Parts: sequence; C-alpha cells; structure tokens
Amino acid sequence: MDLYRTSATELDRLVISLQPPTEFVETARRALGALGAALRERRGLRDAAAPTWRVLKIAKGGSSGRGTALRGGCDSELVIFLDCFKSYKDQRLHRPKILKEMQALLKSWCQHPVPGLSLQFPQQDTPEVLQFQLASTDLENWMDISLVPAFDALGQLRSNVKPKPQVYSALLDSGCHAGEHAACFAELRRNFVNTRSAKLKNLILLVKHWYRQVCPEETRREMPPDYALELLTIYAWEQGCKKDAFSLAQGLRTVLGLIQQYQSLCVFWTINYDFEDPAVKRFLQRQLERPRPVILDPADPTWDVGNGAACNWNLLAQEAESCYDRPCFLQAAGGAVEPWKVPGLPQSGLDDHVLQDPVQKNLKDSCSLDAVQPRPGSRQPSCPAPAPLEAASIPPCPPGMVSDLSQISAKELDRFIQDHLKPNPQFQKLVSKAIDVILGRLLQKCVHKASRVSKVSQGGSFGRGTDLRGGCDAELVIFLNCFKTYTDQGTYRSEILDDMRAQLESWWQDPVPGLSLKFPNQTVPEALQFQLVSTALESWMHVSLLPVFDAVGQLSSGAKPEPQVYSTLLDSGCQEGEHAACFAELRRNFVNTRPVKLKNLILLVKHWYHQVAAQNKGERPSLPPAYALELLTIFAWERGCGEDRFSMAQGLRTVLGLVQKHQQLCVFWTVNYSFEDPALRTHLLGQLRKPRPLVLDPADPTWNVGQGCWKLLAQEAAALEMQACLMGTKGTPVQPWDVMPALLYQTPAGDLDKFISEFLQPDRQFLTQVNKAVDTICAFLREKCFQNSPIKVLKVVKGGSSAKGTALRGRSDADLVVFLSCFSQFTEQGNRRADIISEIRAQLEACQQEKQFEVKFEISKWENPRVLSFSLASQTMLDQSVDFDVLPAFDALGQLVSRSRPSPQVYVDLIHSFHNAGEYSSCFTELQRDFIVSRPTKLKSLIRLVKHCATRCPRGKAPCPPSMGWNS
Repeated sequence: MDLYRTSATELDRLVISLQPPTEFVETARRALGALGAALRERRGLRDAAAPTWRVLKIAKGGSSGRGTALRGGCDSELVIFLDCFKSYKDQRLHRPKILKEMQALLKSWCQHPVPGLSLQFPQQDTPEVLQFQLASTDLENWMDISLVPAFDALGQLRSNVKPKPQVYSALLDSGCHAGEHAACFAELRRNFVNTRSAKLKNLILLVKHWYRQVCPEETRREMPPDYALELLTIYAWEQGCKKDAFSLAQGLRTVLGLIQQYQSLCVFWTINYDFEDPAVKRFLQRQLERPRPVILDPADPTWDVGNGAACNWNLLAQEAESCYDRPCFLQAAGGAVEPWKVPGLPQSGLDDHVLQDPVQKNLKDSCSLDAVQPRPGSRQPSCPAPAPLEAASIPPCPPGMVSDLSQISAKELDRFIQDHLKPNPQFQKLVSKAIDVILGRLLQKCVHKASRVSKVSQGGSFGRGTDLRGGCDAELVIFLNCFKTYTDQGTYRSEILDDMRAQLESWWQDPVPGLSLKFPNQTVPEALQFQLVSTALESWMHVSLLPVFDAVGQLSSGAKPEPQVYSTLLDSGCQEGEHAACFAELRRNFVNTRPVKLKNLILLVKHWYHQVAAQNKGERPSLPPAYALELLTIFAWERGCGEDRFSMAQGLRTVLGLVQKHQQLCVFWTVNYSFEDPALRTHLLGQLRKPRPLVLDPADPTWNVGQGCWKLLAQEAAALEMQACLMGTKGTPVQPWDVMPALLYQTPAGDLDKFISEFLQPDRQFLTQVNKAVDTICAFLREKCFQNSPIKVLKVVKGGSSAKGTALRGRSDADLVVFLSCFSQFTEQGNRRADIISEIRAQLEACQQEKQFEVKFEISKWENPRVLSFSLASQTMLDQSVDFDVLPAFDALGQLVSRSRPSPQVYVDLIHSFHNAGEYSSCFTELQRDFIVSRPTKLKSLIRLVKHCATRCPRGKAPCPPSMGWNS
C-alpha cells in the first residue's frame, strides 16, 4: 500500500484498507472488557507493603481508544483508576507492588483466553506500566497494550465541562516530569480526538500511514510520536477546513506543509486548561517559550508531544518537502493540489514564504490556537496572544539580506547551515566553469610582453571553501615570471592589469550561459575587480584578479616554505600584508583541508558577522575582515575540540566568547613560518608585543588580520548568548569549549606575569562572592546539622585549590570538610556515612532555600548515599564556578595552634589505621591549606602557571616548543 503511488482520487479507497479489521477490533474490545471486569472483581491483596485497592473506573486510551488505530499493529492504553491513590505522588509509592499483583491476575486471566486471540508478555521496559500484547491467530494484526494504574485526578467528568483549575495547579505542584502523569488525563485525550468526524480520522490514518512508510521502525524512537501528528492534523483541519467533506490529498498536503514549518510550530488548545489560574498561566507561558516545535497535549499541559528539544523533526521535514510531485498530490487535470489556507503555511504563487497572521481570536474563547515564540529579550504580554509565526523554512538569503540567527534553535543549526548558508551548487558549477574559461585564456596568451604565467591559484572564500550562499569573494592569483622580486610587482602591475581587462572585455561574449560579467569601480590598485552574477539564482561573486610574484615556488604537500622566502619578504620593506596575495596557496590550503563540519561552523560565524554588519550599516566603524573570524573559528576548534563531530552551538558559543575577549586575543600558527630564522624570530617577537587583538595570517607573518573595530562585534556576541541558538535542551546555555584567547607557549617571557593575571587568576569579585557563600553555608551547617542528635559538628573547614589560593580561572575544585564528634578514630570515619551524608544533604537543601546567595548554588542530583557535592557558579560569567565535595571527617588534629606541630601520636595512629595511600587525607585539610596559603603571592602565581601547563599539555609532550625561546 504505497501512498506515493496512489493517485489523489484513490486516497479514500486507500484509507479503507488502512483501517484495522472489524473482527479483530471487536475481539480485542471484548477481551479488554473481560479483563476490566476481572480487575473490578478482584481487589488488591491485603499486604502491609501496599494498600488494598478498588477500581473506581477504567478508561481506554491509545490510538485504539481514540479511534485512530492502523491495520497491522496499533497501541492501546488501559488506565485503571484506583481508590488507593489520593494524589499524584501516591502513584510512585504503591504502583510497583500493585503492578506485580495485576501481572499475577493477568496471567491467571489469560488461562482462559478469548478465542481468536493470543496473549504475550514482552520485555517490561517501562516501570510505570504493565505491557502485554493481544495478537490475532494469523498474526496479521496485534495490539500493544499498556495497563496503567493511575490516580483519579478528574473524578466524574461531565460532557463539555472543563476540569477545575485546581486539577492542573495540583499537577504542577506535584513536581512531576513532563507528561509523567499523562495517563491521569486519558479520558480527556480520548474525547478530544474520538469525537472528531470520521473523515478527519481517516486523514489522521493517512498521515500516520505516511509516517510509518517514511520512518523505519528502528528509527522511530528518535522521531516525534505519531500522536503529535494526530494533533497536528486536527490543528490543520480546524484552521484550514472545518468541513466534514474534504479532499484527503489537500488535507495531507497541508499537514506535510506544516511539518516542513516545524521550526515555527507552536500549537495548543485551551479546551481543558487555560490562562485563568495564575500558576497554570505562568507554566503555560514557560511552555510556549520552549524550542520549536511546541505541540501541547490538550489534556496535560506538562506534555509537549512536539518536543522540539529532543525529537528529530528534520528528517520528516525533508521527506515532506521531497514528495509533492508524487501522484497522491496531483490533480486529475494536472498540477499539484493546493493546501488549505492555514496560518503559518505558505501558499503557492507567493513570492515570499512568510507565515501569515493566524485568525485573531480572544485567547480565552479559543479552542485551537497557534502561538509564537517571543523574540528573546522582548517584554512578554500578561497573556500570550496570537502573533505571526517566524518562518520555519527560512528563505535563502538573497544578496544584502540576512536571516535572524537568534531565532534558530541550537539543535537546528546544522540544518540551517545546510539549507540556507551553503552556496547554491548550480551557481558554484557556473562560476567554476567561468573561472576555468578565464584562466585558460590567460594561460594561452601572454599578458605582457615576454611574460608567461607560471601558475594560477584560487583564493578568497571561494577558494578556501568558506563561501556563503548569495554573495562571496574569490581571488584569482596569476603568478607571472616577469616578476623576479616583490618590488617588481609595482613596476609593471598597472600595465598588466589594463591588458587583462582589455582581454576580458574583448572576448567575454556570454561563454557561460546564465552568468554575466560586470566591472564595478576599481577601488584596489593591485587588482582587477569584476563580478560574476546570476540573476536567476540570486547569487554573485566578487572576483579580484591579481598578478603577483611567485615567492613560494613549487611546494610539495605538507612542506614548509624555505625560511628565505619570509626573510626576503621582511627585507623588501613592505607594508603590513602588502604581498599577502603571493601566499594565496598557503592560505587556501590552511583552511580548505579542514573537516566539513568545521567549515560549516565557519559559515555560521560568518553569517552572524554579516548579519551584524547589515544591521549596523552606515553607522559602524571599520570591522575586522571576515577572514579574521575564519581564523578565530579554526583556532577555537583546534584548541577546544579537534574532533570531526561536535555541537555546532558549542562551537559558535566558543567563537563568540573569544570575540568578547578580543582585547586579549593572540592567535598565530607556525605551520608555514617559525622562530628558527633569526630575522623571522625578531619580527614575530615584535608582532607578539603589539597591542591586542593579534590574529596573524598563517601564510603571511606581516599581516595582522585582527585589525579593525571589534567593539561592535563583542557587543553583539554578548547579546546573542541567551538566545535560542545558544541554549541547550533544558533551557540552560550550552557550555563553550575550554579555549583561552592566548596560548602559554606563544607568550614571551616578559609577559608571563600579565598572562597569569589575565587568564589564570579567578575573577576577584567572583572569589569574594564564593567566600561569602561558603561562610554562610559553613555557619548554617554548624548550627543546623544533627540538632536532635548526640552528634555535633565540631568545625567546617574549606580545602582544595580554592582554599589554598591556587585555583585556576574557570572550573576549580574545593573541599568542604565537616568534622564530627561521632568519629573518635580514623577507622570510624566510614561508619554511618550514608546517614550522615543524608543529614548534611538535607541541611544543604534547607540552606539553599532559606538563604540568599550572589552565586548560583546547585546541589548535585546524583543521590549516591556516600557522596555529596555542590557547585557555586557565577551569575554573570558562564565559565566561572567552584565544585565542592562535602567530606565528613574525624577531627584528628583538634584545635590547631598557629605554627605548632600536631602531636606525633596523631601520625602514629594514622600509620596504624591506613590501608590505602591518602585514605584519611581529609583529616589534615587545615595543615594542607595552611602550608600553601601562607606562601608569597608570586609563588602562588607560579603554581598556577605550572598547573596550567600540566592541564594543557598532553602526557609525554613538552608544553612549550623550544623554538619559542622564553629566554628572549
């Protein structure tokens, strides 16, 4: 039953074949009815471990209950509402025991099976339910059933009456996970779908059949649930049709169109819950800010079945986009069927696929509304109102236009790059052909007297493989043998460029159809500038044709140029970067050999750069060149990642973080030049002493590509940090790679103190905030811990690098050692550890709730009974935090007197007690701390430098290349 091969007029007939056989449906219904009766008759066993229970009512859900089951396999949910559950939380306490009883009952019941059905128990992979399967004897149809004991949150429902708001406010107060108690609302969910017209349910079957056809079963765990497509189909029908008679082809086309727009979908209904209750209102507003698509279950507001943060809608969207030429979408008279006019869905014939305003309705009275994710940073209305959706299928950026990166969710960045930033392959093909024609012509004919072209090279973003869709730049570098030195270029260049332009104008007669050649105003005297333009493809390329001296000669792969190449360059007395074109091949190879994913990150960074430039056009100072951002991106990847696969959002955040630290940037490579040649060494050390930012071109050491005004870029980078593109699935910012704006081995010896101060020492304000927080926590633990117990807290001591004054900037470690009276010797330290940790955890949580902190105070959720940790993180600096381990300990030292030694007996007892090295080191935290904290500040700075070397240097490798020469 291939949907794609079925004509549009035959879809109604196809749907009939998709419906499950009536005989199987009736047989399964009777079987489940008999099971329900058995459950009602049999109450829970009298057992002290679990309460007795009585069935209040049974609700049938799943696709079978909703009337949207497909032939073959379908799902059903049998929700058993029990009187022993008085709250949502009761379910967690008693459900395992009750399920065990029900499983025994079910096995007993299946001893007398319904004729025509077999019962099987699959592996139980969901702890909250009992799973079994009813299958027809021919095995052609089956039903996967989940039996769910549940709390009767709704009570007796009356037709068309909303649940009381308290039902949902109590749900939110229960602290449940998303959709954790969805089964409690099975009746509402069933009624929402099952009351729909037969034709609409047929459309739902058709959409689900398409879903099954394009998504193999093994991939569906990563896909949105088919229930999300049921809701999306209802939404499409409500917004675009509302008639009982309609074209299935038109409805299917509409739903697939919405799937393509998934990046903007925000669908919810207020038929069961709304914005009147303050708690529900606040929760719904947070839900509507989740990553798109958002499709809220109309019965349970905590369940976002669209789950844009986790589900892979991308593949569905790609499949939906590729199938419109199939027979199922073609009218008998020819041409594709039109989708319904649904808010947010483009219509054919429109130039701009911009999502339209939804029908303006009062939110309280609406039963089916789409909402929009607000622009981050904008003020929220007191009650969300319908607004235009952001375009999910963002149009390609035509020249001069940019798409707003801030509105793209982090998980959609890869697709955004692929669909909207990568250059048009057809345009690239045309341009490559045109360049071949141009270069071929120049190779065939001398361009100046006895000159001969020795070789040609393609540079610019086109040559490096970092060109963006729409407009890009290219360099065509022509190496001529008439240039014997760098200075020769100035002598003949003007005449040569005039000859080249004359040749191009004389023989360019549309050699590449669809591509035109234009000469703009010539603003660079060293080059002939022209444009290759394709109006049809909305793309252009700015080309600079550069005749240059062949300074490098023929290079073998992976070989460095001879040092004389660069010493001669320095001797020429050139201006900074004046002869950069002579090194175009090295520059191209440095970038073009990088992994595809890294070049995609470069495209994303450049798109952001061009977006900033376009938004500030006419009022901005001269920005650094886009090539500087390319190099900065490569630097970030090399130092922080180095893998072919990585998170695009993490890479973007890292680069933007470096942009904000532009005043400290010192970036260069020694892949083509190094410190071995004395002249180069002198020049490079001079470059390294220049004001920051310093971003040296890896091909030409005279060119600091970091020159320009970075302030605007830094401001825009900071503004982007809390936008959707840099937020993780849990609504928290993605963490950047651990990259410093300058490297230790690239720092001259005279600048090491500055390096320590700028990059290694933690922020003073943050340290002050941490110390204040630790004092508050220590005082609270001393006062509150073990209040109703003979155990007393003797003292609380802070240890670790943070206490010793040797912590590094970023994430550092610390210990909080709690000395307790219940330990009278070393070996008792492990006794009752679980109980002690539990009490300290409880008091830490109380402290977290009762006290105010200037830092983020988070307690580890990993409830290991023998381990407790928490972190203190800066509210403003994402990379500044201290991780604390809480360690209960024996007070071996007692009250220490300054500069006095512990009693020798302490160490005698230690030697007799220990089995493993350092086993009781926490008992000596004060001595360890005092031994280091009393040292001079300069020594602690040296300790930081050594620790930094140790953390950055791979084992077995020298941290500082000898060629750098720190003795300079």
